[in-house]
Amino acid sequence: MSERQIEIVQLPDGAFAATFDDRYPAAAVTSWADVRTLRARHRQQDHWAPGAYDVFVAAHGHPFDDWWATLEPDVRAALVADPSGRVPAAHADAIKRSLRSEPGRDGLRLDGSSFTSEVREFLAAKAAKV
Repeated sequence: MSERQIEIVQLPDGAFAATFDDRYPAAAVTSWADVRTLRARHRQQDHWAPGAYDVFVAAHGHPFDDWWATLEPDVRAALVADPSGRVPAAHADAIKRSLRSEPGRDGLRLDGSSFTSEVREFLAAKAAKV
């Protein structure tokens, strides 16, 4: 993976822009799909300017929300019932299928039969809202 990073900043007008190569102009970032596309296209991690990540999350939701929306209600219920990080055996295939298209660069992945700490935090936050 490249040592360069996608630099994401909030512009004075409130919009977000990403610089991935000094030879090209900054790209507008309006959703998590834009961030994932830039990560995949340029094979780089993203680096957020101070405060920009929190503002982006407040405006566009958590980066795992799109994945969460693809899960069936019974899978979501099982995950919030025990957000400890273990993948419920009854839903393991569905969860693995849902993660196939995710590159995992932001922590959305499995670590063996458990979720990463980023996913466990996300699930714990969802469970707290239930």
